[in-house]
Amino acid sequence: MTSPGNQKPRNSGTRDKILVLIRGRESETVNGLSDELGLAPATIRRHLDILQRDGLVTFTEIRHGTGRPEFSFSLTDQGHESLPKHYNEMLGLLVSRLTALDVESLNGRAGKQLFDEILGDLARESVEQSAATGAGVARLVEMLREQDFAPEVSADTDGISISLMSCPFRSVAMLNPELCGYDTAVIARVAASPVKRVACLTDGDPFCRYVIAEKPATGGAKH
Repeated sequence: MTSPGNQKPRNSGTRDKILVLIRGRESETVNGLSDELGLAPATIRRHLDILQRDGLVTFTEIRHGTGRPEFSFSLTDQGHESLPKHYNEMLGLLVSRLTALDVESLNGRAGKQLFDEILGDLARESVEQSAATGAGVARLVEMLREQDFAPEVSADTDGISISLMSCPFRSVAMLNPELCGYDTAVIARVAASPVKRVACLTDGDPFCRYVIAEKPATGGAKH
């Protein structure tokens, strides 16, 4: 049986692009997608009809007073799951670490403490083994893209804001918020500056967002 993380979207290239655009903007209209992709609104509507039929998008009506109503399209949970995920990789790493624990390493520690330590170790190794080049924010963004987090960076009054428009562990994290400790640890390690999570999927926000309090060090974290 194929796991959700290995399922490939059964969409055309254009419908893949539509899903990614909607995900990155939380929601989008027919006209917005038409302008972005350079396709006629009628063509966009046909693709959206198929995506809606397949349960990948839903819509809400936008009222502008009089005139024809407009619709805003957003991804369903199934739509989010149709995009690339790293379930198997993360699950395999977690299981290998858990099965390697011995009695001495437990030493009366709670499960959450052990889990947080394992996530921290995985984040450290991910940073050390990443093929991402450059330094600071540029390296961090490249790393997060490698792992399908679809990061977007912007200036924030408190520092540098990084929004993760995709979560490679989305459905698992919704049931187990502790998994969010992984991306927090990766961002903090590369930024080498205080990091604060200001929005999270598990709290009902549309995506996770972090603020790096200071400009990251040129070379990232020291190991």
